[in-house]
Amino acid sequence: MKNSMILATVLLLSPALKAQETPPSFETVVEDVVFNTSSKVVLDEKLIKDSRAPDITTLLSSQANITIANRPFQPNSIFIRGSDAAHILILVDGIPYYDSSSAMRSFNLNSMDIKSIRRIEIIKGAQTTLYGGQALGGVIKIETLPQTLESKNGLQVRAGQFDLSDASVSSVIPTVENQGVFVHVQAGQSRTESPVLDSKKMYDHSKANGEAAYMWRGPVQAYLKAQYQNEKNDSPTSSFMTNKIVDADDFVQKSEQTAVHSSVRLNEILWNPQLTLGAQNSKRSFDQPINATNPTAVVGEDYGANLRSARVDLTPWKSDLFGVHLGLSYLYEDLSADYIDGRPRIDQFAEQRGLFAKVDYQLSPSFQLSVGGRAENWADRDPVSTYQVGLTAFQNTKLEFATGYKVPSLFQLYSTYGNSDLKEEKSTQYSVTQDIPLSENQNISVTAFSSEYSNLIVIQGSATGLRYANVNKSKTQGVEFAYSVRPSESSSLLLTYGYQEPKDTDNNRWLSLRPLVNGSVRYTHYWNEHAATLEVLAAGERIDMIGRSSPTVPVYGSIPGYATANAAYTYKWNEELSLYTRLNNLLNTRQQESFSYYSQSFNAYVGADYWF
Repeated sequence: MKNSMILATVLLLSPALKAQETPPSFETVVEDVVFNTSSKVVLDEKLIKDSRAPDITTLLSSQANITIANRPFQPNSIFIRGSDAAHILILVDGIPYYDSSSAMRSFNLNSMDIKSIRRIEIIKGAQTTLYGGQALGGVIKIETLPQTLESKNGLQVRAGQFDLSDASVSSVIPTVENQGVFVHVQAGQSRTESPVLDSKKMYDHSKANGEAAYMWRGPVQAYLKAQYQNEKNDSPTSSFMTNKIVDADDFVQKSEQTAVHSSVRLNEILWNPQLTLGAQNSKRSFDQPINATNPTAVVGEDYGANLRSARVDLTPWKSDLFGVHLGLSYLYEDLSADYIDGRPRIDQFAEQRGLFAKVDYQLSPSFQLSVGGRAENWADRDPVSTYQVGLTAFQNTKLEFATGYKVPSLFQLYSTYGNSDLKEEKSTQYSVTQDIPLSENQNISVTAFSSEYSNLIVIQGSATGLRYANVNKSKTQGVEFAYSVRPSESSSLLLTYGYQEPKDTDNNRWLSLRPLVNGSVRYTHYWNEHAATLEVLAAGERIDMIGRSSPTVPVYGSIPGYATANAAYTYKWNEELSLYTRLNNLLNTRQQESFSYYSQSFNAYVGADYWF
């Protein structure tokens, strides 16, 4: 898409401007879950519950310009505006949460129990000024803690095709005034079809989750939380030369996350100081004995990692016209890896330190300005500065400019595919968002964006095989569209569409697994004790590695686009009990999420929620 098309979009939408009365922020304010903008999405507890989505990534994929791709050996890949999981920061209850032994500093979002999640907020575009380099392409904020400390207990169960069984228990227990305990425990298992098309093989999956928190509300807002996740999956593998997914016997992937998080905010103390601390341990393993599908050598890889984070936020000034936000952050990561085939053990660590500031200023009743900067250093290197500027005009028009800086992960530097000479990734991003309130019940939001990256890290062929390397220049530009309407008091409709051109300008080809077009439609209707949701998701063709012409030279090709539809229905039996069903892939078409990795066919499950 040409720059002139982006400019034309902005000019066509400019007459719909309107005055604003409150100061802006880098994060567009969304007051109603139905009226999401194209640059920010908020999914509240009711929407998450009514969707009856099986997992988090299924829920996220129904949003504008967010797509998911699965393949063996790594967590599911999330793409937002052409940025992949390596550029998306995941915050759980305000704390960075990821496996620092993974290539992309990510983790399998679906290992979390979607039934424990109260709210998800997705902020698109560079947010590195406030959140550091991992937020080069966006931030996903996941909240699990309840807003209130009223006594509440729940049992949630579901069962369905492919031997699906899942159960969770939740409880909020008030203790003394403004204090209480929150507990959530979940366990589930299933068997899934092989991602290899026309295969009859099934793979077993199991997971368990537990979290417990003590919370304070009032002048002191704080929590201390412990969290545990365990997942075990039988897995297929892939052919080295063809890159095709192939079935495997007794190939087991295990992952485990143990974390302790805490946050304290003092609302009646000067500058409203807030301290957040996080400690997370991650373990992953890949194990396969010699057998029919693995006749040559035992496969054994064990990874361990620790993530430590600390952050201080201060608000020295806040008024209707002027606000100042200051802070500092610290991240420590380490990686250990043991290989059964004799490769040398890995033991590495890295530290990042950041200092940031943001100022919001209302220039006039119609114009507001946000300016921020961050200085961040990695290991013993000199600090690097990044900046972010946002101008809001007449409430509904927002222009943003941001620079970003992200250091390579330890896996990208030191693993079997690692390259210790990798340079830091840098970006320059522009966006214009126009919200058009057509009426009290209708809203249109359009965002035009452009992102230029230098030193983008990708996997490439080399003289010794595949390894991580920097792409000198890459660029993604496009347009996002969201339309929301309430046809009646009991129904809502959301349509999203995204077009983008994610290009590796060094090699003159599209970046892998990023569709040029994608979209979704979601309709929800309520009547008496009933609620029903129908959603249709679609994505265009993508580029992926489809083989190798030699062990060191990958070959790329396109994989076709897809469309799928899902439906959910809930019946509220009484105030305590709800019954529901969810139908996935109504069209019963298995589509390629990545090269030769096919999605599941039609499946359904039923469930019940009991709260008392």
